[in-house]
Amino acid sequence: MAKKSVKTTAIDKLVALGKKKKYLTYEEVNSVLPDDMFSSEEIDEVMSILDKENIALVDREKEEYILPQEQRVKRGHLKDEEITKIAQVDDPVKMYLRQMGQIPLLTREQEISLAEKIKVAENIFRKNILWTNIAKKTVIDILENTLKKNVNLDEIIDIDPKFKEYVVKRRIIKLLKKLKATKVKAKVVKILLDMRLAIATIEQIAQKMKEFIDEAEAIEKDIKGTKRKKIGRKELIRKLKNLERKFGDKAESIKKLYRLIRIKETNFNKAKRELVAANLRLVVSIAKKYTNRGLSFLDLIQEGNIGLMKAVDKFEYKRGYKFSTYATWWIRQAITRSIADQSRTIRIPVHMTETINKLIRVSRALVQETGREPAPEELSHEMKMPVDKVRAILKIAQEPISLQTPIGDEGDTNFGDFIEDKRAVSPASATAYTMLKEQMGDVLDTLTDREKKVLRLRFGIGDGYPRTLEEVGAIFNVTRERVRQIEAKALKKLRHPTRARKLKNFLSVGFS
Repeated sequence: MAKKSVKTTAIDKLVALGKKKKYLTYEEVNSVLPDDMFSSEEIDEVMSILDKENIALVDREKEEYILPQEQRVKRGHLKDEEITKIAQVDDPVKMYLRQMGQIPLLTREQEISLAEKIKVAENIFRKNILWTNIAKKTVIDILENTLKKNVNLDEIIDIDPKFKEYVVKRRIIKLLKKLKATKVKAKVVKILLDMRLAIATIEQIAQKMKEFIDEAEAIEKDIKGTKRKKIGRKELIRKLKNLERKFGDKAESIKKLYRLIRIKETNFNKAKRELVAANLRLVVSIAKKYTNRGLSFLDLIQEGNIGLMKAVDKFEYKRGYKFSTYATWWIRQAITRSIADQSRTIRIPVHMTETINKLIRVSRALVQETGREPAPEELSHEMKMPVDKVRAILKIAQEPISLQTPIGDEGDTNFGDFIEDKRAVSPASATAYTMLKEQMGDVLDTLTDREKKVLRLRFGIGDGYPRTLEEVGAIFNVTRERVRQIEAKALKKLRHPTRARKLKNFLSVGFS
């Protein structure tokens, strides 16, 4: 009787809140309903009551109901002291650390309790999603694409570290064949559960369900709008049936199931967030050890948090070890991978980064022994690696430097100012070219106008575009032979000692 009373009170509270706002979020439904309300029948009953009261369920708060900060202050949602405190903390790292410090640490018992909650909620979430034909179709598509492209399965499947990937791959291929051949719903669900699909894959299936619902609702809306037009209505009903055939499920049943799944998912995510939040200090303590390696402290924390979330997804509390022990490995891996991928301007593969780090360690040890920088041959001997490979690694390990890097204390010169521009003309060549141009003009002025113009056109003097005999002939309206004769006569005049002397000195100067 007591349980019924609690349930009724919770439903009444939801209805009152929903009537006031005209909608409810899945987060609100989940927070108000008792924790022991797990059966789909009970949840379905709540959904029916909300439907009758015309209370919509939405993913998140509608923007028009979220008040701006000024209005929240006016209504007394934020006190003056709180506003001052927020304004003072303008450093994002300090703000993050302050907020993180307010989250209490978990005891071993609380950790196990949360892990159990996550596992129970995840299992319910999985089973509800995998009970659809959409799940079967989506998983077949995902696995076939993954196997065809020959990429790693660890993003699709939760792979146990004690098994080699090729063993898992063989097992998945076998299960995929069984899945395609099986028609019985219960057997399909069992095969899908045996596959140990990653939570990311489950979320992809949920997304497919959402796409199906959105398409179906759009068609249903059109059907309601064409009640009087029988021809258009029939076409839309046929379209809806085709959509249901394509996805393999009825739209109404998927809608009900999706609403149930969203409530279970909210419960599941809430427990995950609690476990993540309680271990944020661990990420900061590990991230501190990787500062000054090319990524900012906040970036390291962010990457570490991604590793922490992966650890929450893959943690198995029944094995007996503490979550922090398990999470440390995932956090370290996420941080080191991100440093390898993002710290350099030119990305170096992770395996090469490890080799470079080893080479640097060996080089430092040799510097301490000998008191000088080791030669590539010495590094090659110590690392048992060919000299050519050592030289290649040393070349790759060089850090790029910006041309805008300031040089000196004043900072008025950049690194780029000291690099020679081989395409630039030297001052000596530029002066010689100007003098040649002047002398050439003087020498050409001693010829007749026709001879001067023919030479300028034939050798491209002035515009840099040399013409053929035919082109010059067309300009002067004479034959190519006549142009050749004028050219020969003009060149003969230029070879005369009085003219040639003025140009002879420029033969020793090379022009590009």
